[in-house]
Amino acid sequence: MPRRGPSPTGGSEISIHNCRLREVTMPSIRLLHLTFAGSGRERAQVVFGEKLTVIYGASDTGKSFVTEAIDYMLGARKLDLIPEAEGYSQILLGLALPDGSVITLMRGPQASRIHVFDEDVRDLVYRAPDLELSVSARGSKNISRYLLEKLGLEGTLIATNDTGGTKLVGFRDLLHLCLVSETRMVSKVPPVLRSTGTSGQTALKSVLKLLLIGQGEPVTDARPNAAQRRLQKGKIGLLDELILDLQRQLDPHGGNEGELAAQLHRLLAHQDTVANSLREITLRHTAAAGRRADVAITLGQYDQRLAEIDDLLGRFGLLRSQYESDLARLAMVGEAGNLLGYFRTGTCVFCGADPQHQTAEHDQETTALHAAVAAENDKTRHLLSDLRLTIDDLQVQREDVAGQRSHSAAQAEQADLEIARITEELLPVEHLASEAMAARSRVEKELGLHQRIQELQEVRDQLVADGAVPGGRPTGSIPAGIVAAFDRAIERSLQAWHVQLHSVSYDQYTAELFVGDRGRAGHGKGMRAVLHAAFAVGLADYCLGEAPIHPGFIILDSPLVTYRQPVAARRTDNENLPDSVSDYFYRDLFHRFTGQAIVVENTDPPADIAQEAQVYMFSRDPDDHHFGFFPVGAARGGNANES
Repeated sequence: MPRRGPSPTGGSEISIHNCRLREVTMPSIRLLHLTFAGSGRERAQVVFGEKLTVIYGASDTGKSFVTEAIDYMLGARKLDLIPEAEGYSQILLGLALPDGSVITLMRGPQASRIHVFDEDVRDLVYRAPDLELSVSARGSKNISRYLLEKLGLEGTLIATNDTGGTKLVGFRDLLHLCLVSETRMVSKVPPVLRSTGTSGQTALKSVLKLLLIGQGEPVTDARPNAAQRRLQKGKIGLLDELILDLQRQLDPHGGNEGELAAQLHRLLAHQDTVANSLREITLRHTAAAGRRADVAITLGQYDQRLAEIDDLLGRFGLLRSQYESDLARLAMVGEAGNLLGYFRTGTCVFCGADPQHQTAEHDQETTALHAAVAAENDKTRHLLSDLRLTIDDLQVQREDVAGQRSHSAAQAEQADLEIARITEELLPVEHLASEAMAARSRVEKELGLHQRIQELQEVRDQLVADGAVPGGRPTGSIPAGIVAAFDRAIERSLQAWHVQLHSVSYDQYTAELFVGDRGRAGHGKGMRAVLHAAFAVGLADYCLGEAPIHPGFIILDSPLVTYRQPVAARRTDNENLPDSVSDYFYRDLFHRFTGQAIVVENTDPPADIAQEAQVYMFSRDPDDHHFGFFPVGAARGGNANES
């Protein structure tokens, strides 16, 4: 039973007991491990189980990158590196060959050649390789011919048209049906084909025919006729013109594709640095602007309070003037009364009567008037005294508020200076960001041109290699009995997974997979993924049991992540009874499937599979040993490539 845990030798390897090669009745290849190694870098490694390997866990941890790296090691033209891969100079893929020997393929991240070592290498290797192979299909020493020779398929032909044209099969023609990326898993394009275009469809259908019947197309010694040579020459001439036109668009000082890829990697790292600086400056600018806004609110409050105090002081000033005017009038009345003797006893100043002749009412009248004037004078003075105290208090308040406003105004001035300083600091960083974006667009455009040129060159090389053959018998179809047996193999997989579909059939003329009268492309993404997975598993099942041709492994990226069971599907509380298609799917691959399966998913496998199969869980937790494919200490300048 596999055991999971940190490797005693370090790195992100999950160690397992060594597994013996499974005895099969046909030549097949088994994947042993995928390892990234670099000087001063902790190695990143996944060891594949003999039967089933499950890689699951959090998004953005490099799960799909494992699939892409395997594809790259088996001949893909390039690998889109993720920031965590920086510093890793060697990619190692261990293989167990049909004859029981073990080899290791080693390739650099941007290399066009693959080194072969006749041993199991799982760490940085410095010695010379035992064999060096090209990735290109041209020449005799390439990875495709090497692996086909190990499978006993060297020199096998497939059809290129319906008039008898043939070409040598390539290993990647077989791999297309065994390694299914997440994008292809849900694509509406039939599993056999690469695109909806008509170009190359005959060859792709012929590859499936080769796997199902175990026999390639017959060799023809006929030479092209004149009409076919003219047609072939015309196609090649057109491609030459297209390639030349694209080459004219290339910057003569831009460098080659490898240099541009390295330049793009540096630009992305530079963009990350500039973006971090821009983010930090922007945060400071936002904080300073927020502080300035708070000070502006405070200044507004102070101005409002000062306006209120000034209004009160104005009103109270008028009232004080009124009180002072009233006191002046009362004083004038008092002075006039004293001057005229109105308030004195003796001869009346108005009538001249002597005191003995004055009545009581006459005396009381003068005394009451004097008392009223005195009382009003005292009252007004008291009110004026209170008013002056209030005015003095308001003056103190005004001075205090004015002082606080001056302090806030100074703060506002400082905030304005800080904002101006940050703005000056921000301008050159924005300029750098703009320059980096422009440079990145330029490099990506150049890389796009290189890629298009490479694609056209490959088509041209294929035309040159294929040649033209004279008209003859049409390419033979797959016998109906074999197609029916293949359909039953697909149905067996779906039934084992408890997917309630019936009458599944492959149409060899349209290359579409049908469920009843409905093609796979007519289903939703989840069902398309399940059907594509069933197609790959059913094909491997059929070939491993009936036909002598198949690489022996399948790699499925996200076959179930978008699939949801029908609402009517019943769940069970018994943990020994699986209650989802996912559970049945994993158990079927582990217990029944006779090849080697590697599954990349987001969801957890059932508990028993997690204990028995080779399982990796990428957590994206920095404190977890299994952070992702690359060790948590690996240089990370951005997010991992993840679907």
